[in-house]
Amino acid sequence: MIEISGTTRIFPVIGWPVEQVKAPALFNAYFQRHGIDARVVPLKVKPEAYVDAVRMLMSFENVGGIFVSIPHKPASVGAVQQATRRAMLAGSCNAIYKDAAGVLTGDLIDGEGFIRAFDRTCAGQGPNPATSRALVVGTGGVGCAVAYALAERGFSQVAICDTRPEQAVALQARLQQAFPAVQILIGTPQAAGFDVVVNATPLGMHADDAVPIDLQDVSPNCIVADCGMKIEMTRLLRQAQELGCRIQKGKEMLIEQAPLYLEHFGWPGVSSDAFRALEAL
Repeated sequence: MIEISGTTRIFPVIGWPVEQVKAPALFNAYFQRHGIDARVVPLKVKPEAYVDAVRMLMSFENVGGIFVSIPHKPASVGAVQQATRRAMLAGSCNAIYKDAAGVLTGDLIDGEGFIRAFDRTCAGQGPNPATSRALVVGTGGVGCAVAYALAERGFSQVAICDTRPEQAVALQARLQQAFPAVQILIGTPQAAGFDVVVNATPLGMHADDAVPIDLQDVSPNCIVADCGMKIEMTRLLRQAQELGCRIQKGKEMLIEQAPLYLEHFGWPGVSSDAFRALEAL
């Protein structure tokens, strides 16, 4: 039985909505298995109340950090006292914590989690980034993080697109300045010609959602990833699998970035394998 007492460290995960988040089940199972007096609690907070909620929660002595879910990642940059370089460049945070000096800090670890999951998916048989093209559809918090991570990895071209073109153009400018050797383009949601295709939109959270990326003429060598976590096998992933593509599920990104959250929250050195083992629970 999971118990909460006055000594329990609390880690809110904040979203709007919040029903889709997987962090409470994953991390609470980890804390319980390892006898750690900590719990992750989902909180449903409206966007207009988000910044005040972050500052209030982080003023509580028993709140150790915050997991940030949609749509609050961009607003998190303004909610903290300092943000990491990758968070500033991407314009989003998904982990909020206090550093060693007690400064309220925001980081964006979705991208590193995505790359770690990508490396596991490829198992040494992935495309050569220096000669490969990647497409990221959606430039919210996750999309910004993934685009940043792919550019940092050294993909020759990273195309981004969004139904909000001004947001995509702003991200393009930031990434192009940070990674001048990488061609950062505004693209369309069409997979043909790309080696890696990533859905970072909310489409796929519901079974009847439209497929966010057109897979017509996609190469069977393409790796198709979906960052959504509510449905494990989205319509996009099912279509990609039928076309012979390798796929990457959204939960893989969460599992691979779980140790990064724990590092920020005070438990360094944990392997993602410790979380992968929890799937049997």
